[in-house]
Amino acid sequence: MQISCKDFNLGATLESGQVFGFTKNGDTYEGRIAGKPVKLRQAADVIYSTAAAGMIRNYFDLARDLTSLFALLESESGLAKTLPVFRGLRIIRQDAWEALACFIISSNNNVKRIQGIWKGLSVYYCEGNGFPSPTQISKSHERTLRQLGLGYRAPFLLRTAQFLSTNPQYLDAVREEDYEGALARVLAFPGIGPKVADCALLYGFQRLDAFPVDVWILRAMRKLYFRNRSVSEERVHAFGQKRWGAMAGYVQQYLFHGARTGVIY
Repeated sequence: MQISCKDFNLGATLESGQVFGFTKNGDTYEGRIAGKPVKLRQAADVIYSTAAAGMIRNYFDLARDLTSLFALLESESGLAKTLPVFRGLRIIRQDAWEALACFIISSNNNVKRIQGIWKGLSVYYCEGNGFPSPTQISKSHERTLRQLGLGYRAPFLLRTAQFLSTNPQYLDAVREEDYEGALARVLAFPGIGPKVADCALLYGFQRLDAFPVDVWILRAMRKLYFRNRSVSEERVHAFGQKRWGAMAGYVQQYLFHGARTGVIY
């Protein structure tokens, strides 16, 4: 199926550290959306997909107009460098549970290892047919999750899955809160700090006012906005939210991918 798309960069979107269940084979990305297998390829302003057009448009939020984002990025010299390379990078509308679970796993981890753990969980619990549900993981054991590569994160994921398997409406409650309320609800899960909570909110709940601060963001922000001074994560977080407001999450994504790939330096 051919799907027309404007201002979309499939590669940058799938490779920018926000989702972990896709693999690249040549110019084609293979993964699952809502448990269904999908193959995706882009040529100019056309996506070639094995999944329904509506599913793809929703998943990649293709209806969102990014004109104001591009204008914002162009107005700041450091950020402007990302546009020629990543223009069209979008925040994915992924499943809230999958995003929450993956960013629990992400703590002190790297993208390649997270992808490996994602695949291990999928194969063990779902025979490779998507990411396991809270109920599937809740019936498991901490030692199993450790064996699947989670290490010290295993009890955090297990306890979160156990809670959500009996309180499935909790994720809907997170979605209905304002930013501070949603953040408090996510921080209540075991082993979750501010960075992981902001990642869960941005990628799983599309809270575009979230501004996750990891080592890449901290380094880039110190260079671009603090004259290389040693400022705290908390200060950088507050600065990002105040400066970019409702677009903070999108700016963070371009900044993160630009820093990680060396584009903004």
